[in-house]
Amino acid sequence: MVLLSCESSVSEKVGEKQSKECCTTSADEPASAKLPDESVYNLNSTWKTQQGESFPFNHFRGKVTVAAMVFTHCASACPRIVADIQRIEKALSAEERKQVQFLLISMDPERDTPERMQEFAGQFQLNTQWTLISSTEDATMEMANILGVRVKKLSDGGFDHSNVIHLINPAGIIVHQQQGLSVDPTETVTALKQLLRPAA
Repeated sequence: MVLLSCESSVSEKVGEKQSKECCTTSADEPASAKLPDESVYNLNSTWKTQQGESFPFNHFRGKVTVAAMVFTHCASACPRIVADIQRIEKALSAEERKQVQFLLISMDPERDTPERMQEFAGQFQLNTQWTLISSTEDATMEMANILGVRVKKLSDGGFDHSNVIHLINPAGIIVHQQQGLSVDPTETVTALKQLLRPAA
């Protein structure tokens, strides 16, 4: 599988957003607060979880989110993306983990049914703080565009795609991206901890 990298312009924009907005929103942001124009939670699409529940994407606002686009039939890059996120998760304290949601966004809505996503979650021993979601093809491509993830469907049903882990603040601003596979997560963990409120 050919693995593409994100456009540099996406990273530059993320850097700009981080310097301007990453520290202006607390993890206690009220659900009624007005969203910034750049927020991913301005998307109107509806997504289905591995439990078969349907939610608008802004259902996930209000909490610090570690997210990535994957597909469950991927045999190479996607399991490594999951492993990379698990490394980030393990670097947090138990109290810090409670403040974070881990979101896997399917790029393969045709095959990633709730049943298949639930099977995938079991395969990788994902706990209840992990949510897997899928939607329509149009919503999926809109999401990929917003996140700056390149997705190209192949004739065999697989995908060429960027390997990116996104750190999203409670208001839906992407404040950091970890690009590539098996990357040292120190920078991501540091950025993540800065968004979390101190343990009581």
